[in-house]
Formats: sequence, structure tokens, C-alpha cells
Amino acid sequence: MIKNIVFDIGQVLAEFRWHDYIDELTIKEEYKERLAKATVLSPYWNEVDRGVLTKEEIMKRCILLDPEIEKEISLFFQDTSQLVIEFEYSEALVKSLKNQGYQIYILSNYGRENFSYVKEKFRFLEHVDGAVISYEEQHIKPEPEIYEALLSRYGIVPEESVFLDDLAANLEGAKAFHFHTIQFHNLWQAKRELRKLGVMVEEREFDSIIFDLDGTMWDSTENAAIVWKEIAQKDHRITDEVTAPKLKALYGLPLEEIATGLFLSVPEEIAIETMEQCVVAQCPYLAEHGGILLGNIEETLKKLSKKYRLFIVSNCKSGYIEAFLEAHKLGQYFEDFECPGGTGKLKADNIRIVMKRNQLRNPIYVGDTQGDGEAAHQAKIPFVYARYGFGKATEYEYVIDSFEELTSLQMAE
Repeated sequence: MIKNIVFDIGQVLAEFRWHDYIDELTIKEEYKERLAKATVLSPYWNEVDRGVLTKEEIMKRCILLDPEIEKEISLFFQDTSQLVIEFEYSEALVKSLKNQGYQIYILSNYGRENFSYVKEKFRFLEHVDGAVISYEEQHIKPEPEIYEALLSRYGIVPEESVFLDDLAANLEGAKAFHFHTIQFHNLWQAKRELRKLGVMVEEREFDSIIFDLDGTMWDSTENAAIVWKEIAQKDHRITDEVTAPKLKALYGLPLEEIATGLFLSVPEEIAIETMEQCVVAQCPYLAEHGGILLGNIEETLKKLSKKYRLFIVSNCKSGYIEAFLEAHKLGQYFEDFECPGGTGKLKADNIRIVMKRNQLRNPIYVGDTQGDGEAAHQAKIPFVYARYGFGKATEYEYVIDSFEELTSLQMAE
């Protein structure tokens, strides 16, 4: 019987957002990859968590890896507390497990300065029974001393305990002490595995739905192919035939991949240039002529909108989602939407943007491809697989065989 639940923090209860942190620094684009290699991806980064060296000493060592970007490395180390932010679900999860009678502990690699921010800001810490943090022990996972510290300090019986961490090496360290372990990929996968161990886990009902577009709500490929074919034929270098089935097989991918997958007869730059013309030209045509709706879309949206807030995130250029809404008069049901054309970012980031912009606490994402599922899980929300759509998916929390089934979702086994 499980009595103790032990959590890592980074990528389990909080997001290690180093990509975003580096993007937010006011430095040249060409320096960003080098900065990552000299800091979070460097051999010295673990020493931040070990707590033996000062931040200044670690920074000096990082600068030696790439002296040309000393200014940027110094800027990176000015305030690293924002590298990690608490997930929205974390407090509710920890509090719920605590209320069920489990003892909750933290075992995490963290530096002194950054953990002081965690103690001040992270809400889930109010509900834990104890914590062992690497800088305090001057040992990091998966070194055995840090697990020994947890067991001795709190009298934990490892056979009655489960440890959740995102890194396999850290779980191997725990297994050596006979902990049960779960490698954390996303909240809903972790909950399923906790249930298998007999842990009582409450389900939170979702309060909002973010939709994919192509293959989930409509099929625009017949009318889009008319426009794409016309534009492609104007360039005599392109010998590829443009058809609706070809577009359908590629939809859902990033636009650059659609271009190179469709226009095989020309170099990549010509393929992308042609695709750019196509996606601009298709929008007014689709706004007028529409596409094929994949089910009783309006009636289902009308029912859903009475209970949930509704949104769209699709891999497309600006104007495409607007064309869908205009052609089928569905704009009244959606509060917001986003796409790479608006942000320059791909689906996972755009899901996060819509969540943050609209303060969504417990959304789900509905899509029809494996890429949709990966994006949802990267954004740390459940994925509803629309099995009737264009693509295939293997990892999902819910599955529907028609759009109408969204009104009565059942958790996938």
C-alpha cells in the first residue's frame, strides 16, 4: 500500500522554461543557441543545484566555455529564478493527495537562490510534509546520498512510497532503495500510473476546450486544392500535381513541411515561397466557399459553449481560422484563436499563449494527429484524439469517433 508520494519539482510540478527564458533576454538571435550550450546545457549547470560553488564561480566557468558571449552569459545569470514556473495544476494535485491521507514530500535538484524564490512563490509547498533539496545536501540526484537523506530525515519506508520524476536516471537511483517509481510525462499519464498503484486520485473536470481545425472541425482540402493548383501551375518549374488527397495527407504539419512534402520537384526555398502565396490566396476563397464540416459542428458547439469556453489553435497562417469562422458563421462560439501566422510559434507554444492570455486553468485540446497530441502534452493539458480525422495518434487521454461525442467524453483506457 502506498503511503508516501514523493515529487520532483522541475517538469513535474513546475516548468523548466529555459527556452522561453533565453528568448526573453534582449540578446541577438544568433547567440541564443550558444548561450544555452554555455549555461543550462553545460557540464557546470548541475553545480548550480549542488550548492558547493557560488553563482559567480559557476558563471565564470560558463564564460570560459564561450568568452565571446560573456555579456550574454552575465545577463543570463542576473536572475535565474524565472527559469522555473509552477504549473497551474500543481497545488490542486498536491492538496488533493494530501486530503486523501497521503504524506507528500519533495526531492528535487535546486540551487539555493532559485529555491528561495520557490519557497516564496510556489503554492504547492504549503501542502507538503517535507522536502530534501540538493543544495542543502550538496548532493544531486541520482547520487545515493540524497535519497538516503530523504529516508533518514522523515523515516520513510521506500516500499510504501512512490517517486515521480521526469528523468529516468533519477528514477533508477530511487529504485536502488526500493521505491516504486513513475516517470512523469504529463499529468494524466502520471495519474493513470498512480491509480495502478492503488493511489486514490481525484479527476478535475475541464472548463475549456481548445480545438485543432483541419481534420477536427472541417476539411478544406477540396477548395484549397483549387487555389493551390492554380498558383502552382503559374510556376513552370513546379511539375507536382496538387490534389485534395495530397493536401489532406500533409495538413496538420508545420507549413514549411507541407511545402516541401507537396512541391518535391523544386528546391526548398521555391516550395516555401509557393506555399506562402497559396496560403494567402486561399483565405478569401475559403471565406466565400467554405469547406466540408466534419459533423454537426454548429449544434455541438452551441451545446458545448453553454458549459465550456471555446478556442482554436491551428498550424496555419493568419486569415485561415478567420476564413473558417466567416464561411460557416461560427465566430460567436469562440472567444479567441491563435496560429503560427500570428506568433511565429508552433502549436504547443500557441496553446500556452491562448491559455495564458485567457487565464485558462483546466483546458483540453482536441485534434486528430500525433503531432496534436504531442503539442497538447508539451503544453501540459489532456489530448482528445478525434479518430475520425485526417491522421493517427497513439497517446491520448480521451478519444472520440465523431465531433458530437464531445458532449459526453469518456476517459480512454
